[in-house]
Amino acid sequence: FIAIAILLFAFSTVLGWSHYGSKACEYLFGTKSTIVYKVAFVLMIFIGCTMNLGLAWDLSDTFNGLMAIPNLIGVIALSPVVMKITKNYVARIIKKEDVKPMLSVFPEIQEEQEKAM
Repeated sequence: FIAIAILLFAFSTVLGWSHYGSKACEYLFGTKSTIVYKVAFVLMIFIGCTMNLGLAWDLSDTFNGLMAIPNLIGVIALSPVVMKITKNYVARIIKKEDVKPMLSVFPEIQEEQEKAM
């Protein structure tokens, strides 16, 4: 049972990563680039299956850890926006001040959302 569960989990993980990577590649470089990505992905699967297990785990851990870098950059870059929205929420909900709700940080979307309300 455990072997089958691990097989299914690994297979679904590979499918998910392939799809997410393909969509990211399509977004960044266009639809024609997805074929190159898919070929490289399949080659990496083959290389990963034939390499030393310890090296495969070390590479996997390293690249998973490196994914934190763009996430941290995004968190730092968006922190002023989050603070602005949080201050608006605290003023309205917790302090019960008469403040207009912030529906978006972008003025044109804010106006559009206000009209829709």
